[in-house]
Amino acid sequence: MVGYRALDVPESVHRGLPSSTLTFIVSLDDGVEAAATLGALAAARPIPVILGGLHVEASHVRQRRGQAGVQLAVHPLASRALFGLPAAELSLTDFDAAPMLGRHAQRLHEQLASAPCWSDAFTLASRYLVAQCNRHRVGVRTEVAAAWELLRRSRGTAPIARVAEQVGLSQRHLSTLFRREVGRSPKEVAMLMRFEYATARMANAARGPRVDLADIAVAAGYADQAHLTREFVRYTGTTPGAWLVEEFQNIQDGGHGQRSPWGDDCNEPDRLVDPASA
Repeated sequence: MVGYRALDVPESVHRGLPSSTLTFIVSLDDGVEAAATLGALAAARPIPVILGGLHVEASHVRQRRGQAGVQLAVHPLASRALFGLPAAELSLTDFDAAPMLGRHAQRLHEQLASAPCWSDAFTLASRYLVAQCNRHRVGVRTEVAAAWELLRRSRGTAPIARVAEQVGLSQRHLSTLFRREVGRSPKEVAMLMRFEYATARMANAARGPRVDLADIAVAAGYADQAHLTREFVRYTGTTPGAWLVEEFQNIQDGGHGQRSPWGDDCNEPDRLVDPASA
């Protein structure tokens, strides 16, 4: 859970990178303007509460001065308990949570917008999530949860056939269950995890003297730097070098706050003035 308040940012378009977590954002203002494509962003309206599934292409977010909110990286296997439906049924193009969460989403937005401090905002968000779990009381198949954990521990490098064998399912059956639950195959989830780890390493390295993409590629499980670049372009539409310039050009002026171990925060502004986390 991350709180952000962007007080000193250029008005621009931020690229939200794919990840293996669901994006759940409760704005403290009118909302976030986001779209699946740059062309669709022109018609995007502010959305007070955003909820997005496991997308494999970069989203686009209009970055404005004064934006503030609480953003949560949600485990996809918690979707049934928190939102009442599997992650596979979450939209990849329409990020508005209202149709799924109804009046509860509007109430949460109003409460957080009125919160006097970050700690109160985090408490309200936590209480909402606990209440949702108590209301739905559902889980996922143990084989799916176990397979996800094996992929997570390996940062997406574990062979899918080995994972399926370890949880006692055929590779085909495991893929069917994953698609039914999160909307992606185990292989797609593994690739997202590997990509996340690589982008997290890039983000951390960008705060230092240089970014060694070849070293990051090997550490993340790619064959080489060229392999990493191809995957990065496929997910984001740009190269790692171009993304680093785009995302971290103002790093010496106090750019990104510390990221989570799982990589890029989808709607994090280029500068976090007064960041907080819980």
